[in-house]
Parts: sequence; structure tokens; C-alpha cells
Amino acid sequence: MRKISLQILILIIIIGCSPKIKSITEYKKNEDKLSKNRIAEFDKNGNKFLERNFGNQRSNRIVRIEYKNGKKVKETNCDYFQKQNTCVIRQFSVYEYKPKENLKIQTMYEADSAVRFIRKFYKKGNLEVIKTSSWEMFPTNDPDPEKAMKLTDSVFYDSKGREIKRLHYNEDFEKPWIEKYKYSNKGYTKEISGTRMDTTRFYNYSEFDKMTQKKEIDFEFKDTTNYKYEFKYY
Repeated sequence: MRKISLQILILIIIIGCSPKIKSITEYKKNEDKLSKNRIAEFDKNGNKFLERNFGNQRSNRIVRIEYKNGKKVKETNCDYFQKQNTCVIRQFSVYEYKPKENLKIQTMYEADSAVRFIRKFYKKGNLEVIKTSSWEMFPTNDPDPEKAMKLTDSVFYDSKGREIKRLHYNEDFEKPWIEKYKYSNKGYTKEISGTRMDTTRFYNYSEFDKMTQKKEIDFEFKDTTNYKYEFKYY
């Protein structure tokens, strides 16, 4: 227990003293052995441009992200096959921005360039409306809006930019299902209602979660009982 606490303290000091993280490597504990499980790499502006998974004997997912003027413009997902030393593209997204309209547009494609969905993000103040036209069951090279499944999310944020409420609208259902969030220093409560499996669950913040919030690091840490982390920085 003392050893784990010391490791957490050391890593907190590293994060706190170094706002420019170069990479975070996640190791999974298996008895007395550590195996590399995941690595994320960041540029000097704090943007995550690579996340790579390890451990699967057949293939492992690699996500590459490209930026222009600090904004994400492309994200590519591929499966890396070590024996063939090749990465097979599964999907990729391109992003378009229209600042005058407070609009961001994400278009996700299949490997053959068929469109999976088009998602439009409108944000003004503490409200964001996300409208999705989806052809996920039958990706198409001719994305006809009339043949798409229509989904709309209305997302509300507090003064700190945290999500406090989300309404999910599906054209096939009469009423939306709802997510609500309440925050405290120890964690947050997530309440889901309007579904067949309504739930309320509390999530504790780890010390790593607090650091990622403070430094705005795009990385999800797991519990230090089963995982260990290595930091490199600029």
C-alpha cells in the first residue's frame, strides 16, 4: 500500500511540474510482471496525436490524430497486425469548422470512403446541440439525408465547462432519454433516466483524474492496483 501511494505521489509531482507531457505509457500488472498495454503521445501544445494499444496477439488498434491551427482535422483508426507489419484502416474522420456559425462538422468514413455518419456540433454559451445523420447499418457513397437515421443530443454545461445534462433524441422514440451529472470534490454522480435500465452511479475521482482535469490531458487513467504509468515530457 505504501509503495502504491509513493508511486502516485511521484507521478503527481511529475504531472504538476511538467505541463508539457510528451507521452504516457500504461503498463498492466500481471503478478510480478508488467506488460505494455497502451501509449499516448502529445505534441508541445498538449494535443494528443497518437494512441496505440498493445497486448492482443492478433492485432492492436492505433489512433492517429492530425491538427491544423490547434484544431483537430483528421482522425484515423487502424488495426496493426504485427506478423504482417501492416496497419489496416477501419474508419477515419475529417473535421470542418465554420466559426461564424459556431459550427463543427465531423464526417466519418469507412476504409472504402463510404460515409458512416455526418455529425454537426453547434455550440453557443453553455448549450451544445449535436445533430447526427447516420447510415451506420449501410454506409454509403451517396449520403442521402432522407435515408439517414436522425439523432439529436442537447448538452448543457456549467460555468466550468463540465457537462451537467444531456438529452438524447431519436426520431424512432417519442421521448428522449436523459443523463444528469452532479459534481463534488470526491467525484461525480451520473443519473440515467428514460430507458429500460435507469441507473444512478457515483464515480470517485482518483488523484490522476484530478491532475488530468487540472492540466486538461486527454487520457483516461485506470486504477493503480492493476496498472502502472510512465511519463515522458518535453
